[in-house]
Amino acid sequence: MKFETFLIICNYVGTVAFAASGALKGIKHNLDIFGITLLAILTACGGGILRDILVNQIPDALVNPEALYIAVISSGIICVFMNKIKKRIKISWQKKIKLYRLVIISNLIFDSVGLAAFTLIGANKSISMGLNIVTTATLAVLTGVGGGIVRDLLVTEIPIVLKEDIYAVLAFGGGIVYHIFVIKFKFLRIPTMIVLFIIILVIRLIVIKYKINLPKTKIE
Repeated sequence: MKFETFLIICNYVGTVAFAASGALKGIKHNLDIFGITLLAILTACGGGILRDILVNQIPDALVNPEALYIAVISSGIICVFMNKIKKRIKISWQKKIKLYRLVIISNLIFDSVGLAAFTLIGANKSISMGLNIVTTATLAVLTGVGGGIVRDLLVTEIPIVLKEDIYAVLAFGGGIVYHIFVIKFKFLRIPTMIVLFIIILVIRLIVIKYKINLPKTKIE
């Protein structure tokens, strides 16, 4: 498989995952179909747009709008799926709690998949431009968490990257490791991306399960 084709597949995977995450966040906040779709688009494309603006390029999402279409379709599928679940069960307060937990858990899983995929896409963008390791890590973080930050701000939440687990640190570390393996050790990009994708995803899910967070400073 050509590396360009592999990147396209990774981009589709990340787009679907982040779009689903954005749509579920909209459902959690009881937004209408427009609000849900908007959150899906911004979550899926926001990080990449910020990254491309930072490196003085026209955002890929505007040049090749496939990601926008995928985000819209993904949000529509999520809405239909959630509506069917609601219709099939009698909504008691116990069922509402279970449904609410399902939305939250699904959101975190999709968010983890998107983070792993877009972290490596952002890192690869930096390497393809011949930038240094710090910039690679920075673009990895921006691509991986930028859309989620925009999403959370729109629904008046403190962005998850600022308060929970090691979200941004994981993206930063993934960018550095990818840069070292590809540039310093000359590893093949496709196997490296696959292995790091799995590692980032597994670590993120473990962090969520065991609620591992960075140290916080509290003012009583």
